[in-house]
Amino acid sequence: MKKTWKLLPKIFGDQFNITETEAIQILQETIYKIHWKHLPAGAAGIMWRDKYIRELFKLVLLEEDILVKKVGRKKVQKELFYRSHIFKEFVVVAGLKYKENNYGYLNFKNDYSRWKRLKFFKPSWKRGKITNEKILKRIRASNKKIEVMETAESKKRSAGQKYTENLIKSGEWERTPAGLRKIIH
Repeated sequence: MKKTWKLLPKIFGDQFNITETEAIQILQETIYKIHWKHLPAGAAGIMWRDKYIRELFKLVLLEEDILVKKVGRKKVQKELFYRSHIFKEFVVVAGLKYKENNYGYLNFKNDYSRWKRLKFFKPSWKRGKITNEKILKRIRASNKKIEVMETAESKKRSAGQKYTENLIKSGEWERTPAGLRKIIH
């Protein structure tokens, strides 16, 4: 026998005298409302069982990639939350409620970061790549730190070594285990 929503009033009809719509409302308020977005331990909530919701969220991720190029990585989530029509359509279809204020935005940020880590979205969302420009920028920064570390003392030492090398090249001085010695002619 196939189990459907219409079976619920038949099961509980004799005991509680409920109709089909009342049974659906009870299930929505008790089961689906609690773990709709997230399950305990970071697992996907009940809403992610719907393929249409998953596909809409992939569109939201694509929209994020487009907005990153326009507004930057730091402002992209605010732009998504307040101005993206694709995200607003996702919210309506998924049955989510976010207030258009700071608390709603913070709830969205928490949910969004958890959703992007779900296993079925990992191929569609990747971390930023390290480009040659970023690597060169890091190398330049480390070189600047090395140049700053070169103090006056090390400059004097290198100048003294150059002076010693010039004396040896002139032929009047020679290097010995004890140090420099003047050659007597």
